[in-house]
Amino acid sequence: MLARLRGLRGRLAVGCLLLLAVGLTLADVTAYLALKQQIAQRNSSLLNLAIDRTLASARLPDCDWSSERFRQVLPDNYYLGLYTADGTRIIEFFPTSISADSLPIVPGFKELPAGLTSLRAPGANDGLVVTPRTLDSNEEFTPMINGTPYRLGGIVAGFTDRGEVALVRQQALLQAVTALIILILAGGAIALILRFGLAPLRQVAHTAQEISAGDSRRRIPVSDTRTEIGAVSQSLNDAFDHVEESEQRMRSFVADASHELRTPLATIHGWADLYLSDGIGEWADVDIAMSRIRFETSRMNDLVEQLLALARQDAGVPIRHDLVDLVAVCADVIESATITYADHPVTAVFPHPVPVQGDEALLRQLVSNLVSNAARHTPEGTEVRVDLERENDSSSVRLVVSDNGPGLDIDQLEHAFDRFWRANSGRGPAGGTGLGLSIVRSIALAHGGTATIESPPGSGLRVIVRLPVDLEAAT
Repeated sequence: MLARLRGLRGRLAVGCLLLLAVGLTLADVTAYLALKQQIAQRNSSLLNLAIDRTLASARLPDCDWSSERFRQVLPDNYYLGLYTADGTRIIEFFPTSISADSLPIVPGFKELPAGLTSLRAPGANDGLVVTPRTLDSNEEFTPMINGTPYRLGGIVAGFTDRGEVALVRQQALLQAVTALIILILAGGAIALILRFGLAPLRQVAHTAQEISAGDSRRRIPVSDTRTEIGAVSQSLNDAFDHVEESEQRMRSFVADASHELRTPLATIHGWADLYLSDGIGEWADVDIAMSRIRFETSRMNDLVEQLLALARQDAGVPIRHDLVDLVAVCADVIESATITYADHPVTAVFPHPVPVQGDEALLRQLVSNLVSNAARHTPEGTEVRVDLERENDSSSVRLVVSDNGPGLDIDQLEHAFDRFWRANSGRGPAGGTGLGLSIVRSIALAHGGTATIESPPGSGLRVIVRLPVDLEAAT
């Protein structure tokens, strides 16, 4: 039972019932107070009327007040007390419905506060509701009471509160029973509403459990995205799609990395087996074997370094934010490229120094990958051009590395930034790991920039990287 109350449906049900109970309590208290006020107004009117009738009767000529006279003027459940101007009680009459041992002590008219006052003897069930009236000098008169004239200065009238108490108790009981019935019916209605209203949420949980159990293709049915549960379901489906896509990319990445490492490992293993089986007898052949092994190990080292770079970018490792002169970085890379790729002329167009905020090592790798990609995948003699220029709004810099090689077609351009993807043999000799442009885009994104690629027909390939400029340092 407690476990159900801790759930969302239980908490919503309890919350709704508590709100309803508070509302009913406020309504009952308001009705109770209104009833009390209405009774008080009615009692005040009745008592004032009783006083007026008593005074009118006392002013009749040849009127001699007695117990019988009072009973003729007032009902049996009324109280009446007459006082002189100095507060001396002349006579009082109690309702016949109150027993002698239950009679309350009624103060004089000067001792009672204005308005209604409830009086009750200790332990008595019945009491009196009384109100005083003081007669001013113009209203005072001298009636005959039991044959003796008295100067009348004040009067107290009242009646038993038995009917009032019974009415209030009956009303309170009726309200309590009605509130209880409403709470019971509302509890059942709330339970049904929540049961059917939260059914889609239970379906969401059930589907999520199936997905976590291994059915990654399962998705939550979405009826209406404008509802809260529909919006949550759609968001979860998008998250599941993203997770599945990430897992698919990871599996593909691991498979491609394993495939790329298999070839150099197989080559190294083959040359080692050939040497151990005495298949290499001449020192010249040993040199060839060692050269091949060194080449393959260098190739694996490059691949591992690039994989580590991509892994750091995917993990969101924070980069440095040093002030870097992008012109100096490009100049250093081009100087090295003229030696490494001597068969590819490299030209450059640089403006004045361009400061950017970033990691100098990563930016150097970005430029190096672009120049290396252009040189390694184009025929000998192909010109590689590096352009660095400010954008029109001066808030970013554009780095363009282009060549006049065969370029790529439209289908190939869509995969140019994919990991381990290589173009066909039309763009020069085979080689590379297929990770260069992927690393370029990751580094650009890490610096708040973008990387795009173009291949106009007959104009080679152009890779465009846009990076934000450090405006404070530039001014």
